[in-house]
Amino acid sequence: MIVHNADGNYRFIAVEGGPFSGGAVADPGYDMVHARLARPVPLEQGLSAAAREAARAGRPVLALAGFELRIPGPLTRQGFTAFNEGYVSRLRSMGLHVGALMPAARTNVAVVSPDVNEPSLHAFTYTTPTAARGDRKGFVVSGIPEEEPSDTATMLDSIMKAVAERMAELGVAWSDATELQIYGVEITTAAIEDRVLKRAGRAGVQGIHWFPSLPPIDSLILEVDVRGASSELVVE
Repeated sequence: MIVHNADGNYRFIAVEGGPFSGGAVADPGYDMVHARLARPVPLEQGLSAAAREAARAGRPVLALAGFELRIPGPLTRQGFTAFNEGYVSRLRSMGLHVGALMPAARTNVAVVSPDVNEPSLHAFTYTTPTAARGDRKGFVVSGIPEEEPSDTATMLDSIMKAVAERMAELGVAWSDATELQIYGVEITTAAIEDRVLKRAGRAGVQGIHWFPSLPPIDSLILEVDVRGASSELVVE
């Protein structure tokens, strides 16, 4: 179900009762800005920093359309549920909700790095007015893991099928994408080339950003997300 976040100037794939949306696409006359923090910041501070950065750009908190989180290690399903409860509570306190729905997309992965020792914010995306963006649409799709464990090729096939379906629901195409990201540890270049880049159309020409990391639930292995943004920033 697509719902309009009028105050944030984007539409999103609503997930009733979920802690994040399936993805978001900017309204006509708007595009997406992707901002990466110079280093991951503890989640509470990071969400506040995202709201401040949006405000500096003259945008309301509801313009925040996506978050990329980093956690120290995968969680059990029970732990993941508990984490999401606190996350949703924080976003509601910020005013980042549309009725009972959470409009912002999210990717949340456990990184293979000693620098992340608590839930942290790595990056965020927000809408901004644009005079001209041509035919390209600004969007962000939440991280999508495999449906069930299998061999790498089968898992990537299921993920890329789900990504394509999510993009179609948002009304965007691979030609709108500016960044494709994959999260996994035991994955080969050949698998990425054959099962991901060859299916990404024009976006495949730009390559892929690989993060050595794991999905947030301990039974999962791979995850992929994608976005289309007019600007890429680094925020100190």
